[in-house]
Amino acid sequence: MVAMSTPRECFVVMPYGSKPFGDGSGRLYDFEKVWRVLIARAVREAGMVPVRSDQREGSGIVHTEMFRDLRDREVVLADLSLDNPNVFYELGIRHVMNAAGTVLICRHNANLPFDVRLSRVIFYDFDGQNFDWEEVERVVKTLKLTLADAATGRPDSPVHALLESVLPRAEAAAQPVAAGAPELAPDAEPCDAYQQLCAAAWRQRGDTLDQLFDEQRTNVFGSRALAHLALTTDLPWGNDPEVDRCRRLANHLNDGQQYRLANRLYEALRQVNRLNRGSQLAYATSYSEAHDDIEGARHAITIAQQALDEAEAQLPDRDSMEGVIARAECHRRLAGLRQWYWQKSQLPADLDAAIRSFDDAVLWNDRARQIGALKHPGFLAQARLKLLVLLRIRDASAERPDHERHRDAIVALAAQPNDDVKGLSYLGWFQALALADLGQNDAALRKARTTQVDDAALRANAEHWEIGRRQYALIRRFIEQYLPYLRHHGVVGQIAQLLQGGGR
Repeated sequence: MVAMSTPRECFVVMPYGSKPFGDGSGRLYDFEKVWRVLIARAVREAGMVPVRSDQREGSGIVHTEMFRDLRDREVVLADLSLDNPNVFYELGIRHVMNAAGTVLICRHNANLPFDVRLSRVIFYDFDGQNFDWEEVERVVKTLKLTLADAATGRPDSPVHALLESVLPRAEAAAQPVAAGAPELAPDAEPCDAYQQLCAAAWRQRGDTLDQLFDEQRTNVFGSRALAHLALTTDLPWGNDPEVDRCRRLANHLNDGQQYRLANRLYEALRQVNRLNRGSQLAYATSYSEAHDDIEGARHAITIAQQALDEAEAQLPDRDSMEGVIARAECHRRLAGLRQWYWQKSQLPADLDAAIRSFDDAVLWNDRARQIGALKHPGFLAQARLKLLVLLRIRDASAERPDHERHRDAIVALAAQPNDDVKGLSYLGWFQALALADLGQNDAALRKARTTQVDDAALRANAEHWEIGRRQYALIRRFIEQYLPYLRHHGVVGQIAQLLQGGGR
């Protein structure tokens, strides 16, 4: 006997019956006709069963069933016509409780709230009583395809897209790591005791970091266990290959958002004076991530400033390739940390210091790019985009003209031979944001989607571990913090949604 599969349900959020237009005309909007002619048909043609709260049977508490549907259904469809407060309330619940599978429809010429304009909406023509047959066919076809796409788990919640964590930071940090999620969990310490046991077993067996490095660093658990092995073994710190392994492992943990354990490795290297400039700058950023307060930002700036001071002393020729590269690296990192410090202090003087630092970062990274020494074009694009936003904040205007032509410069950046593929990935996302800010919406979304596809091919390689992980978290954080000073929020919101889904 062949078991029959149960059709998936699509929960529909909409007003019931006929409702008056809000213009005082006395006209009525027949939502039941919308249900019969558009919604129910499209849902069924997409292979699902349409369900509304008023059709539920049973004596349970209505709100309990509704909340469960909003949380658990793979697909929820909401009709936003006539600004019904219950519909918007339920949509808000859905966007918080589920990151994916929400489809929005609305009558044409509706003036939707700003928050909803971050999401894609399918509009339909309806005078409240009568449909045009061709319009019905058009909308049903579009809605059917959109419902099928939503059922694949495509992220679409602006809440999940624009916030790093839906829970407040303290509560999110207190949550246990979910099964199947350790790859994405920052500072995944709940398994720390097991990782230490694994390291102890390796050490007892006589395995070395060199023997295990390539095999074990492909996931968070193995990389953390390697770090414990390195930290509890008397490494020959004069041995360059071994030290290089430790530096690469610390950088790898940083890329994988394992900041606290990375910092222990960085500090061990620093104590024996074996922390090179690149790792010292990475340590500065990792330290600020693990110590999310103004003192953490201040100490991170000190670490990065030491790297710049040493570069200035060791490479006094500011026009040499080595001198340009070193200054480009140091100023870029310092600029980001000074921006972070200003975010904590909110003092005008600290904002001015961050802007000056980004001016230096753009200057030196642009010079490095011109001489073919900057293999990570995303660094330059990021510095320009951040400077653009900070200038708007300083002048208290999201409409401040881009006198410096940062957006055009970002869009004009082109790939060069031997560019780092991670740098090209970052460049793609920042170019998408610059295009959105310029109002080139279709080009912005094309660039974002193309970059997302390219990223999927990179993530299988442990060398590119941060792609789709720490990288996406950092770009989404930028959007979350500076969305009020970016233009064309709807397109920026769609880009954020793609970033939110890329790490799935």
